[in-house]
Amino acid sequence: SSGGHYPAPYAIVDCVKFGLANPGDAKFKHEREEFAKLAATKESDALIGIFDGMNQMKKPSVTADPLSVKKVAVMGAGLMGAGIAQVTAEKGYQVLLKDRDDASLGRGISYMTDNWDKKLKRKRMTKYQHNINSSRVVPLSDQTESWKRHFAGADLVIEAVFENLELK
Repeated sequence: SSGGHYPAPYAIVDCVKFGLANPGDAKFKHEREEFAKLAATKESDALIGIFDGMNQMKKPSVTADPLSVKKVAVMGAGLMGAGIAQVTAEKGYQVLLKDRDDASLGRGISYMTDNWDKKLKRKRMTKYQHNINSSRVVPLSDQTESWKRHFAGADLVIEAVFENLELK
């Protein structure tokens, strides 16, 4: 399938045939020698160049300084939103967690608190760290009159609401 343009498939077949015909260490020596020959070909250089070029294209070429993020707002306190808020608080950021009503918000806060309680019980978190993490989360709902002012001060907003295209 290489159309004769790449020597590697033929060398592989040759190595397999040689290995079947020659038991013992001779087959490994033959394979090493064939690999060394292939590594020195112009086709190998070209394929390595393509590989390096593709990886270089994946890297961002932006040279701007990253933004400083201190406060993260998470829109949606469901399983995903609460999980994002939990991890973000654990990493030391201030978190604004908002949902449409207090009941939904309460479920999100309970999810985080329950997870932190489990970590505390398993001694993977101290009570001090539990309290610090909890204090980093500011719960907000549509009933909180100041939620827009809070969000205006966020450095980053993450949308994690349920899949409703009208809402998004």
